[in-house]
Amino acid sequence: MKVKGLLKKVFVLGVLLFAGAANAQRVDPPYKMQLAKVEERLKVGDFREAMGEMERITAQYPDAAEVYYAKALLFGQTGNYEEALENAKAAYRYDANVMHANLLVELYKSKQNWAEASIILEDLRGRHAGVPSIARDLIMLLSNAKKLDEAIAVYHDEVARGHASDTLDVVLADVYVMNDRFKDAESLLEPWDGKSTLRHVYGTLAYVNLQSGKTKPAIAILERGIKYSKDPVLYLDLADAYKSDGKMKMTFESLKLAFESSQVEFGDKHRVMLNVMHPDFKGFTLDQIQTLANTLVLVHPRIAESHVVKGEVLWRKGNTAEARSLFLTAVGINPRHVDAWRMLINTDLGLNEVDEAIRHADEAIRANPGNAMLMYFSGLAFMVKEDFEKTRIMLEMALDHSEEENTYLRSIIYSGLGDLYHQLKMDAASDVAYEEAIQLDSTNSTAMNNLAYYLSIRKKDLDKAAGYAKKANEIDVNSSTFQDTYAWVLFQQGSYKEAAFWMEKAIKSSASPSALLFEHYGDILIQLGREKEAVKQWEKALSLVKGDNVDVNKIKLKIKDKRYVE
Repeated sequence: MKVKGLLKKVFVLGVLLFAGAANAQRVDPPYKMQLAKVEERLKVGDFREAMGEMERITAQYPDAAEVYYAKALLFGQTGNYEEALENAKAAYRYDANVMHANLLVELYKSKQNWAEASIILEDLRGRHAGVPSIARDLIMLLSNAKKLDEAIAVYHDEVARGHASDTLDVVLADVYVMNDRFKDAESLLEPWDGKSTLRHVYGTLAYVNLQSGKTKPAIAILERGIKYSKDPVLYLDLADAYKSDGKMKMTFESLKLAFESSQVEFGDKHRVMLNVMHPDFKGFTLDQIQTLANTLVLVHPRIAESHVVKGEVLWRKGNTAEARSLFLTAVGINPRHVDAWRMLINTDLGLNEVDEAIRHADEAIRANPGNAMLMYFSGLAFMVKEDFEKTRIMLEMALDHSEEENTYLRSIIYSGLGDLYHQLKMDAASDVAYEEAIQLDSTNSTAMNNLAYYLSIRKKDLDKAAGYAKKANEIDVNSSTFQDTYAWVLFQQGSYKEAAFWMEKAIKSSASPSALLFEHYGDILIQLGREKEAVKQWEKALSLVKGDNVDVNKIKLKIKDKRYVE
């Protein structure tokens, strides 16, 4: 009975707007020819003229209910919910049929106006007493309106009318669960266990048991539910139950069965993938997660997001080239998928194919004009190419288009501008950009680190630099880069012992310490009078010099003279 997808495209051809209401009347309205004009306008996408024609109809025939209904749908599509609501009210006022009531109820629900929605359903129930689904919707709405006693009264009235069913009991059980009355929900559903073929009976009953810590009974209920309902969605509930019992192997096997079924909606599977891919999720290996992702692509090959998920898993496993092929497939299916473009550009950069990154960024922006995120990534690609003029164009353009975006995105754009302006020797502008980035996002540790480091090498505002470097390390406790920065700021402040402590942490944290790290460590040790150790570190730095941004001649001079050289 519910109208689903109200805010999506509600029609392909305009005739669909009027078919239900016109058929209900079973006679042609006096404005039939005018409706035909509206339908023609809608077929070609001329909404303005269609709306104008409907305004002319309602001016001449103020009780034209199906026209008000059509106007409500059109206003809902364009986001004008106030006008949509007023026209839906008019449609229901002049013809209180189920279709008009559903639209009006959905609009009230979108505004969380449960009380008004309940009134409409109560009226509708009075007109259509033999339609049980109206009462079920009414029970839920009354519960949302905090009228639990009235919701229960409607339930008992339906039972008295001979409308008792497992579906009705599930609705009231859901209401009980929402109000933390788990025992009442359990008592209501237990008689249906092993008798109903309705998935929700077993899902809700198992949930109630899990809330009471009864894991094994919950698992048994779900296994019976799968047997009697034949609904594979219950495998998702079963996976939750096994996870609560600490049985991760069975959790994985249950999820795999759910993922293999085309009856389980993609959205449910996608939510699972987001959960198991979260850094805090424990219990699955990357290979197991990839198995789920592989299955997702096999069962839902035409959904771009399935390829994005698998690509992200492969990326995490270090299979960058294979991940890129998945992201390419995703943007081929849906060129409007901004995250897929973002990941594609990242894989290009990860493979050191900068020109490909630039080309893909250009394609992405053409497919998604005005998208600040894609402009930012285009700027990053140009920065890697060291084309700073185009970097500046793209990053400043990204900033200009980011006013309506979230503060996180604006923060990373400012951070990127800070990096760029530093490269262009625009120190003041660089400092301001980093400060803006930090103000927008107090967790932007990269902006804090970079600002601290650049201040330290200029020996400017060292107290501020130390504060930012310290906070960056508090946010990201395992970053050797951040630890190195903090050590260098402390070095510039003359706090050599503390600097040595942080530099040692940086070297230990790094999987492959750079020449710059060892050079800095030597610089600190020489100030502590540990001459032999300092020379040893400088020699290590010299042995590692390849493409590092270090001055070889300066390191050699330090070794020769056994002293720190600016």
